[in-house]
Amino acid sequence: METLIIGSLFIYSAIALILYLIQDRFIYYPTTLSQDYPFEEFPDAEELFYETTPGVKINALHFKVENPKGTIYYLHGNARGLNSWGLEAANLTRFGYDVLMPDYRGYGKSSGRANETNMHSDCLFIYNQLKETVPEKDIIIYGRSLGSGVATHLATKVHAKYLVLETPFLSITKLAQKSVKIFPVSLLLKTNFRNDIHIPNINCPVHIFHGTDDELIPYYFAVDLAKIAPGKDNFTTILGATHNDLPLFDTFNEKLGEILA
Repeated sequence: METLIIGSLFIYSAIALILYLIQDRFIYYPTTLSQDYPFEEFPDAEELFYETTPGVKINALHFKVENPKGTIYYLHGNARGLNSWGLEAANLTRFGYDVLMPDYRGYGKSSGRANETNMHSDCLFIYNQLKETVPEKDIIIYGRSLGSGVATHLATKVHAKYLVLETPFLSITKLAQKSVKIFPVSLLLKTNFRNDIHIPNINCPVHIFHGTDDELIPYYFAVDLAKIAPGKDNFTTILGATHNDLPLFDTFNEKLGEILA
């Protein structure tokens, strides 16, 4: 019996150690692109590079419209790269805004490797570059899924016009605890993205969109987040929507149009 207990503890500890060492593989799913990838699918986008720290360059696409109302600074989710996420720009430029969309480190053509610390610092650096040409009163921060963690933190550091969150979470820890219940997730995780801590301290209005049938981030996470976010009209429920199809619903597009009017 004692041998069985010791053996079980050893296996449990070994699995916990492996989870700790490879946890980034469960959080970040980048698509990498060759440096000569032409982005021909986005002929109206300008390709940019930002050297956020010496030796690290972040790739971005700037989608432009005539006489823009401002710029939407779009922070995408945890998978794929700009060759895929760039498709989301069309749903935003139609409201009369430019869209600036960076890839994170290790995504697309961006160098380095993503983690929470450098995602925050890189995206703040790019925001500061953006506000040199666009007044902050005309910048809308938009965070999608994992990008909501970057966007919410960023909104506490700057004075943007608005923060829009699509399918956000409370924290990575709480999301992981939902799936991995037998391990001390809070002790193992190096990545947290604490939306629940940051959102009461943002410096602009906020609006949250979430689908009731989201299969990745539970709907009630967004409900709880809205309760601690500034303002009363800060949450739109998209009935029947899952994690990736909110733009297919009229409710989403109508409310987004009101915000961006």
